[in-house]
Parts: sequence; C-alpha cells; structure tokens
Amino acid sequence: MATIVTDTEKHDQKNPDALDTTVGLTRDEVADTLKVDEWGYDIVKALVSADDDPTEPVFTFRFWFLGTLLGTFAGALGQLYTFKPQTVAVSSLMLSVFGYVGGMFLSKVLPTGILNPGRFTKKELALIVICASTGAKGVASTLIIGAKDLYFNQKYSYFDAIILVLTTQFIGYGAVGLFRTILVYPRRAFYPTALSGVSLFETLFAADLNDKAFKLFWMATAGLFFWTFLPQYIAPTLIGISVFCLSNQNSPLFTQLFGGVNNNEGLGIGSISLDWNNIGDDGLIFPWVTQVNQMAGMIGCVTVIPILYYSDVWKAKSFPFMAQGLYQANGKKYNQTRILSNDALDEAKYAAYGQPYYSTSWAFNTMMQNMSVTAGIVHVALWHGKDIIAGVKAVFAKKADGIQTIQEGELAEVDDSYHLTSVHPEVPLWWYGALMIVSLGLGFYICVKDDSLPWWAFLLTVFIALIFIIVSGLLAAFTGFSPPFKTFLQLIGGFLLPGRPIANMYFTTFGGNTIWEAVAMCTDLKIGQYMKIPPRAVFAAQMYGGFIGALIHWVLNHIILDTKRDILLDPNGDNNWSGQNIIGFNSKAITFGTLAPKLLAAGGTYEWLSYAFIVGIFIPIPFWLGHKYFPKVGFNYVNTAILSWFFCYFTVGVNSGWLSRIVLGFVFQLYLRKYKSAWFNKHTYILAAGLSAGTQLSVFVMSFAFQGAGGVTIDFPFWALNPDPETGVFSDYCTRKK
Repeated sequence: MATIVTDTEKHDQKNPDALDTTVGLTRDEVADTLKVDEWGYDIVKALVSADDDPTEPVFTFRFWFLGTLLGTFAGALGQLYTFKPQTVAVSSLMLSVFGYVGGMFLSKVLPTGILNPGRFTKKELALIVICASTGAKGVASTLIIGAKDLYFNQKYSYFDAIILVLTTQFIGYGAVGLFRTILVYPRRAFYPTALSGVSLFETLFAADLNDKAFKLFWMATAGLFFWTFLPQYIAPTLIGISVFCLSNQNSPLFTQLFGGVNNNEGLGIGSISLDWNNIGDDGLIFPWVTQVNQMAGMIGCVTVIPILYYSDVWKAKSFPFMAQGLYQANGKKYNQTRILSNDALDEAKYAAYGQPYYSTSWAFNTMMQNMSVTAGIVHVALWHGKDIIAGVKAVFAKKADGIQTIQEGELAEVDDSYHLTSVHPEVPLWWYGALMIVSLGLGFYICVKDDSLPWWAFLLTVFIALIFIIVSGLLAAFTGFSPPFKTFLQLIGGFLLPGRPIANMYFTTFGGNTIWEAVAMCTDLKIGQYMKIPPRAVFAAQMYGGFIGALIHWVLNHIILDTKRDILLDPNGDNNWSGQNIIGFNSKAITFGTLAPKLLAAGGTYEWLSYAFIVGIFIPIPFWLGHKYFPKVGFNYVNTAILSWFFCYFTVGVNSGWLSRIVLGFVFQLYLRKYKSAWFNKHTYILAAGLSAGTQLSVFVMSFAFQGAGGVTIDFPFWALNPDPETGVFSDYCTRKK
C-alpha cells in the first residue's frame, strides 16, 4: 500500500517554528477558519492539499501521450494565432480541461498495466499541462524570423531557425536554477496567477465528486462557454455598455472619454462590460494590495491622458487620440523605409524626410513603462535586498541534506508543499548550469552566423536579463505583476547599437524573452511544488515541451511565411491572416534601434521618455522611508512599479472592462475575503478557473468556426446589439467621427 506523507510527519522536530494551527487539517477545514490578509499568500493553505503519496507515478504512458499531443496542439495554436487578426492566448486552463478529459478517458479504456498504472492523478494532469503550455512558448523568436524574411529578405536555414527558437527559450530556463531559493521555495513566493490552475487540479481530483467546488467549476465553464458567444459574436455591444455614448452618438469627445469596445477607441470611463474575455479574472485572484495599486494607477491614467491631449503636449492634437504608429509632423503616416539604406539609417534621407512622431498617449505609455522598470528594480532592492543576498548565499551553501534554502529574512520560511516535495531528489544546480552554457554557446553561434549582434552586446543583454529575472520574478511571485522590461531593453539596445534595427531585435529578444521564460518556468516549478511533483520530472517536462514547441513553431512559421507573404506584408491583412505582430515588432526595432539617440536623448523631442528611468529610481524611496519611520501608516502597501505601469494602462487596446474589474475586486478581494472568508477561501479561485476556462474554450471554438482562424469568416447579421459600422458608430454606439 502507498505511503502517505503528511505535513505533520514532514515538519516533525526539524522546524518547530514553522508549525501552525492548520497542520493536519483538510483543505475544507482550513478554509472554514482561515482569514487571508491583504497580501494574499495564506490562501495557499486553503487551496493546496496537505497530504501526498510520493509513490504515485508521473512518467506514465498517459503523460507522454497527452503531453506530446497537447504540446503539439498548443505549439501549433500559439504560432497560428501569431498570424491571425484576433489576438488569443493559448490558455493553460483550456489545456487542463482537455488533459483531464483525455486522462480520464485513457484510464478507463487502456488495459491495466504499463499503459495504465491505475487511476489518473492530479500530478499527471499538472505535468501534462506544464509540458503542453511550455510547447506554446517560443513565439518571440519567430518574430525575428518573420521580420527578417518579410522586410529584409533574409531567410534562415532550417537548422539555424530551430536553434534560434530553442536558444531564446533555454537561456531563461538555465537561469532559473540560480534563483530557485529566492523565487520558488519560499512560502511568500506564491504566484497569484497560478492559483486558479492549482485550485482546478485539486478540485478535479477531490475525493467527493459531488463537492460544491467541483460542480461550481463545471457550471461556470459551461455557462461562460455559451454566454461568451453573445458579446464576442452575436451582441458585441455587451463588450462595453456606455450610457454616455448611448445618450450622445455624435461627440468625438465622448468617444475618447467613454468609448472602449474597439481597439484604440477610447478610455472606457464608466463603461460596463459583460464580457469575461474583456474583464478577466484579475479582480478575483490578485491580492487586494496589488489591486489597490492598480486601481490608483487606472484612475490616474484616465485623468492624465485627456489633460495631456487637450493641453497639446508633444503636439498631441496633430495625431490620433490613441495610436501606436509613427507619424509625420502633419499627422500623416510615417514611411520608415524612406530613411533606411542597406538595413541601416541613412542620415541624408532622414534629414530630407524628417523625424517621426508618436501619438501623445503612446509616448506617455512608453514613458510610464520606463518609469515602472526602474521603480520595480529599486522597490525590490529596498524591500527585499537582504533576502536576495541571503538567497545568493544559499545557492552556493553546502548542506548535509543537499537542500539549499534561505536561512534568514522574509524568504526563509518555506511552505508545506516544499517539505513534502523534498522527499524527491532536487534538480542539481549543474543541470541548469550545463543548460545555460549550451544555450549561451548556441546564442554565440547565432550571433556569429548572422553577424548582426556583437558578442559583447549578446552577453550584456543576457547579464541584464539575469538581474531583471530577480526583480520580475519577485514581483510576479508576490503580487502577480511583472514590469515590462521589453521597452527598456529596446531603448538600451538603441543607444548602444544606433542605426541597427536587426541588432536591436536580437538584443531585445535575447534579453526580454530570457526574463519572460524564466519567470514562466519559476511559475511552473511552483505549481509542481504545490502538486508535490518530483522536481526532476518538472524539469524534464519543461525541456520536452520546449523541444516539441520549437519544432512546431518553426514548421508552421516557415509554411505561413511562404504561402501568405503578400497578405502578411499588407498592414490591414485580411479577415483570416494578419502580419500585425511582425509589423509591430519590426516598427519598434526601426524606431528604437535606429532613432533612439535622435528622439530620446537629451534635447530630443521625447527626452522625457529617457528621463523617466531616472525618475523611477527615486519614487519608491519616500514610501520606503515613510514605512521605516511610520510603520503603521501603510506606506508598505504602495508599489510604485505597479502604479507607474497602470498610469499608462489605457493607452492601447479595448478599454471597456476596467470598471467591471474594479467592482469585482471590491466584491471578492475586499468584502468576501474579509466578511465571508469561508466562501471566499473555498470558491473564489475555482470560480475564476471555471469562468476563464469556459470563456477561452468559447473563444477558441468561435475563432475557428466563425472568425477566420479556420480559414472561413462568417459575420453575424447586424442588429441593435451588433450595429453596422457603416452607420458611423462603434459597437457601443460611440461615434467613429474624429
């Protein structure tokens, strides 16, 4: 009979200080009494089971079969969506539903034995989802392949393209080994965005399938699956109901302030959204402290943007209220090809054609993103600097049991899942080191072969990424938010390598993708820890999923670039195909990689976009000092990295969902958390999982059945809640007039 290891047995006499009143209780018993504070990390006790069977097999035939199948599916879907007019992410919750159904089916139909060792387990499902979701990553590197092919007529060989995709993923993976003690093991590093999936794994395999949470998940999934057809296809007015625009359908000012159902329409002030795809689950799952900072930033954003525009800052009125392109001084589109010769800036052509301009909202967006980056660095250094130093020491410490954990500070306490998982061998540091060395070697090969990015710039961007992984990882682990480092790297690359757009693409991807992949891998490692999966199994699943994804990404990318070239080069694309992601990536490489010293240096039109880095260094300091001398005031609640980022949150995209999201935040993370804690603990995260899974399944079906992803577009007839654009209004009845 399998041995069940409990929390009590793992804690025994080794760490008496870590014992608490929840040890030995079931999840439901913990949820009945637990009071979660504003920071949110104690909710893990109510979501994650305290028991484990360490003998459960994970590398089963079911894992290899479904991991390969769903990894191929996720990789293909992720690459396919890169070339679609609709921006849809590959959802791990959707993969979880597919994996659960597939695993339960195989456990019923396969003969007992090596193909079917017994019941399908939550560890198998979690490992399948980790493998498959890893396969969906790697798209960032294919943007370089696409941009060089479409705009510079430079093609990669099959071998070089696959090496590029693998390298940009595995540099980040290799870096993770250095930071596990800081970003994975501690209890405080709980990754809020992972908790819906964790709650789903636990609920699907609960002993009682009549459990209310189990029923709630499937009811929410089914309900949102069918409901989403309304706002996303039949009645798009429900994406954002604007009373203001319904009352005045002829005012461009009303569109700018109150519109928000279409891309770049407006700020969405007062708009009520009934579309979960637009609202999202942030209001349910993000800790209250995170949401308060987000709300303050949102309110600041919708206040500042109109002031900047109507004050004509940066010649705002000469350009659209919201736009991401480049413009001439007269407001016409800027043709960046007219300033290039041989893939580099031509000074004579630039002098004759003139400099480009941004819309003021987009310039402000870039400025606040830059501020958020340095604010995040300083915030983490001030509040967690000692913990980081202790974590670095722990990496190189030699312990008798081979386990490296932080011995002092806020990150010294590990969660119960860590103790349970530690019965399995940890991944040796040299595995990650070897992966990093091999990945760096392959990166050098790409740099030498392409002759675009100098070797020193390659090493510099990787070094910067290693620093930022700690910042981004800690913020993601504590708050669910990660600063946008991509723009920062684009600007640094632009100043270091002026006039070289392809070099800027590499600099940004090798650095930015390394950060993103590392944080994503840390999240998966934490999920593996919560599910008590052997760490080496998680590592192997991530490597396997990465290899599957790289092959699929390259094959599909190559086919689509060859067969849809003319459509992808058209800025408008068609109903089925679009090169918008490659166009945007190429445009930013031209802007930052070619013109950064001219536009963003001291004396340039947009010098404050660079000064924002300096401002960001100082804005966290007053709050840190305030908390040091007045600890009861609440200065520690202020996170200037989040505030800065959300100050520019509504300068792009569909903006009609934020008020609904704020309302949900007050209902769930304030009222229910404080006053209905048992219900909140048991049902909030599984409800979020069901709502998101149902929505994403519905969007997936619609995108292929009606909206062009399957090669066919079927428009729904116009009616009151789906107004004809020819009538001069958006779906929320805001005027299209400028």
